[in-house]
Amino acid sequence: MRDHDLAGQVALVTGGATGIGRAMAVALGTLGAKLWIASRNENAIDRAVEQLRACGLAADGRRLDVADRRQMESVVADVMGQDGKIDILFNGAGVMIKYPVLEMPEEVWDQVVDVNLKGMFLCAQAVARGMVARGYGRIINVTSGHVRGNANNSAYSAAKGGLESFTKTFALELSQLKVDVTINAIEPGGTDTAMWRRGKSAEYISQALASGRIRRPDAMRDVVLFLASPASRAVNGEIIAHDQSDWLAMQGDP
Repeated sequence: MRDHDLAGQVALVTGGATGIGRAMAVALGTLGAKLWIASRNENAIDRAVEQLRACGLAADGRRLDVADRRQMESVVADVMGQDGKIDILFNGAGVMIKYPVLEMPEEVWDQVVDVNLKGMFLCAQAVARGMVARGYGRIINVTSGHVRGNANNSAYSAAKGGLESFTKTFALELSQLKVDVTINAIEPGGTDTAMWRRGKSAEYISQALASGRIRRPDAMRDVVLFLASPASRAVNGEIIAHDQSDWLAMQGDP
């Protein structure tokens, strides 16, 4: 198998029905991976799977609330039962709900942290057990520049900060196990997704897209394909930002 060929590999993409997750599912499938699309929205899953199959990509889907351990373990069992393995996990599920700290309802804090941090942990833990047993796997998380601080977005910022710390810590543990299993994170920058568009005027959206400040959902496609491939075996625990333009060139463009 060539280092950047994903033929025969199985990829589970959470948040894969829309946005960045959907774009990365297309990219992984184009290089030959069998796709499993997971999302809370069953209708979105059905549409995504239908469209992916229409493009000639191998795809299936399952409903999943990533913050629910039983659902997560059930989805992993389904994938393992049908395909026998998960080579790639793309943790794309996320939610952003903004409130000032002094007005933040506890239930909103819990929801945002549960999806963005606890959900990522549950997915990584459930999938990595099989990866470690087989000696191979790639986990890719999605973080945000909001970890550096963003007014009225404390829960999301805190959750993504925790995600980055988890990524680095779990990478150290995987290294100690002497297996070819890695975990890294991408920071895509401002991206044109339904979550980003929510509450914004058509004029604002048009201006942001025209300026280039807001990027397409597939903007980090090449980085993700590299991190998902066998060629990335030496990269572990890295947080790769959208403006690190020289990073992929140093690794070798897939």
